[in-house]
Amino acid sequence: MRKSKVQILLLFLIASIIWIFLTEYIMKFLDLSLSVVLVVERIKGIFYIILTGGFIYFSLIKKEEYDLIKQEQRKLSTLINSMVDYVIFKDGNGRWIQANQFCLKLFRLEFVNYKGKTDDELIKYTPFYRKTLLQNKDRDELAWNDGKQFRSEEIIPLRTGETKTFETIRVPLKNPDGSRKALVVIGRDITKMKDTDDHLRKTEKLSVVGELAASVAHEVRNPLTSIKGFIQLLESGENKNKAYFDIILKELDRINEIVGELLVLAKPQDIIFQTCNVVPILKDVCSLLKSESNMQSVELILHVDDDIPSINCNVNQLKQVFINIIKNAIDASYKGGEVEIIVKNQKNGYVLTQIKDNGIGISAERLQRIGEPFYSHKEKGTGLGLTICFKIIESHRGKILFESELNKGTTVDILLPIQS
Repeated sequence: MRKSKVQILLLFLIASIIWIFLTEYIMKFLDLSLSVVLVVERIKGIFYIILTGGFIYFSLIKKEEYDLIKQEQRKLSTLINSMVDYVIFKDGNGRWIQANQFCLKLFRLEFVNYKGKTDDELIKYTPFYRKTLLQNKDRDELAWNDGKQFRSEEIIPLRTGETKTFETIRVPLKNPDGSRKALVVIGRDITKMKDTDDHLRKTEKLSVVGELAASVAHEVRNPLTSIKGFIQLLESGENKNKAYFDIILKELDRINEIVGELLVLAKPQDIIFQTCNVVPILKDVCSLLKSESNMQSVELILHVDDDIPSINCNVNQLKQVFINIIKNAIDASYKGGEVEIIVKNQKNGYVLTQIKDNGIGISAERLQRIGEPFYSHKEKGTGLGLTICFKIIESHRGKILFESELNKGTTVDILLPIQS
């Protein structure tokens, strides 16, 4: 705009100089009388005043229009910068024209001269978002090909290791001849909404499981007790089929264990909390599982930081959680492998118990369904063990986090709040 103003001013000056010299030359060439020269000079002056006035008037109008446009641009810029969605305007060639502050902060482009650059060109300024920018480029192309409003769900990683889910709308704008004019991209953060939906689904599923468990468990447990009693009575007599009785009793014990797990899910429990330290609990669990780990040639290693603070907890329930998860880690480990149990003071109000194995790992698909009732990859698993672990840790106001990679192992972080 500034360049255009300079050009108009130079054009006016050149035209004025040409006018002055050209009229002087013509007057000399015509050899006019003095009285005629005076009249012509006056006409020239009046004409120049009119021309100058017109130029000034035109400039003032343009300045008002320019100021009005700038004011509207500032309003628009203030509006889009106040939005909690990310907004990008691109031209027909995919070059960024404008982006709001939320977008620039999200992609770490606050101090980059992004205007006029494509997604490919911006990658060198923010390589962490390379994959996201390339995906955005592909989705832009889909929107252009579709020719109308295009919706998609995008998962954008953060440098903290977390991810955010955005519902993105792309609106392509075309010229009358059908060529590409501009593209508007608006992304709304729906992470909390997605988390809430997942939580509601899990809660609903647990509610159904609880109702089912309450009815099934009581119906199964009574005849089970009678059957077990008669089997033990028959076993005590002389019988050649003792091996079969052992198998029957083991399976009855297994059914009884499953019924017990169902009852834990079904009925609300009055939990008695007490002040204690997780280290003695973990030492007891390691001693308890030592023989099992030795049988599978897996070494249990316990690392404890100094000054681990106390927590409020139910010892038996925490022991149940640790046994379940460490046992899973042993089962998932290869022969000769290790299961590390690390206890740290996180300095953020939590005690961290980290259980790491270098076993078979868990696929991304299965990892998303960890903790769901009746979902298990074990041949004889019920899928209730981890569901109960999640419920216990939730009742302790803690967190349980899983991280895994196939054939590299699994890490489980159990965060429990320090006693206040």
